[in-house]
Amino acid sequence: MHKDQLKQILRNAVLLALPVATQVGCVSEPVIVDPPKSTDPCREPAVRSPGQATIDEKMYLNSSGTLSAAECVKVCQQLVKKQYSPEWSDLIGLENFKANKCTTKFDPKTYDTTLQCTASFTEVNSAYTGAPGCYYPSRPVPGRMPAGLQIHPQTAASELGNYFADMAAMETAAITAFRYLVLELTAYQAPANLIQLAQAAVKEETRHAHMAGLLSQACDTAVPVVEVADFQLRSLFEIALENAIEGCVNETFAAACGLWQEQQAEFSVFRQVIGHIAEEEIGHAALSWSIHEWAMPQLTLAQQAHIRQAQAEAVDSLAQKFLREETPLVRRAVGLPQQADAAQLFQQLRTQLWNERVA
Repeated sequence: MHKDQLKQILRNAVLLALPVATQVGCVSEPVIVDPPKSTDPCREPAVRSPGQATIDEKMYLNSSGTLSAAECVKVCQQLVKKQYSPEWSDLIGLENFKANKCTTKFDPKTYDTTLQCTASFTEVNSAYTGAPGCYYPSRPVPGRMPAGLQIHPQTAASELGNYFADMAAMETAAITAFRYLVLELTAYQAPANLIQLAQAAVKEETRHAHMAGLLSQACDTAVPVVEVADFQLRSLFEIALENAIEGCVNETFAAACGLWQEQQAEFSVFRQVIGHIAEEEIGHAALSWSIHEWAMPQLTLAQQAHIRQAQAEAVDSLAQKFLREETPLVRRAVGLPQQADAAQLFQQLRTQLWNERVA
């Protein structure tokens, strides 16, 4: 399958599954959407109260070491948000932000700039409800995972750090998965373009692992140790079976979920990262479908039937795992769909992709 074809399918599925309020910006005329009558089931109704903060922070500026008044206020607001991080409290937002004083002082000896400001604002707090199902640990959507994989998790400083650490581990594992795939495609004399795309995927997954690792480090969480069994050449049937599940199901859904997260994530840095990753993951998923189309005709009818059944079961299994409620903090930060949205996304993928090709 060509990347552009799969990209169109996945984008359509995501667009049709997105909440109406998110799609408003895609139409020419404004659409009035009634505000939701209920809040996040994992949070109590929002409570607003006045708040104040004082910032005294050293930073390094690439330019002259000074900021304009507007720039100073903007950085002050960013530092206050960092100080009042939603990950560490019930706070979900700051409204009516005003910086009463904001000054910068450059030190020519250390090249540091000290920013001092006092600010007033309205805190928006929403306590956890403790509702059943709200606290399952969030996990990244798995992509192509190699056989014999073992991940040894490290101590996480936060829920978000744990998510990014798991993401980095999965991207690291995918590097080996594609390295082994290159060896197997070469051994079975696959078309040269498939081998070249698999080789490119190794480099792309290396970049993905690096980006996810930086996010993990920013949250003071070490990336888990990843171990994969040594390479052993498998039968074409075993290769096709793994590709059908890991590539045509898991990696395909990971690509679609990445497109979703690019639209929904509240963490702006992550939106940029996942947007880049999703674009390349679409190519990896398209490669998986191309390998599927190349390998299946070479198998017996019984083997083909076995693979189709395994694919269908993999789709059902992934749906059940992903439809559970996620930790609300991480879900919002990285833009994971809620249960109803996840169910809609799965239904769109079934209708537009899997039902036709997994039968």
